[in-house]
Amino acid sequence: PKAMDVEEFLANGLPQLDSQIAGRVTKAASNGNVLRYACMIKGSRCEVGVQELPKNSALGRLRGSDNVLEVYSRCYSEQPLVIQGAGAGNDTTAAGVLADILDIQDLFT
Repeated sequence: PKAMDVEEFLANGLPQLDSQIAGRVTKAASNGNVLRYACMIKGSRCEVGVQELPKNSALGRLRGSDNVLEVYSRCYSEQPLVIQGAGAGNDTTAAGVLADILDIQDLFT
């Protein structure tokens, strides 16, 4: 908020972010990869963000609102155990947001 107001961000800041992401998409595609929003947990460390991943990986093959979990362990060190299924989707996400809003409302009544 101190850097720029909402109107300035929508007019100037957002297009800059769009061009940065477009550049990352182009670079990933030229490497035969895709961008995915991913979380990696290793030991006590957690890293979340947009990552460039191979198209043919479990995360790279995701479509729509599907979710995937890859488990690497002593037993699955070379090839991970992959659990994949439908994500929440629009209706379930909207219902969750509405439930949160109602819970917050209860705090003030």
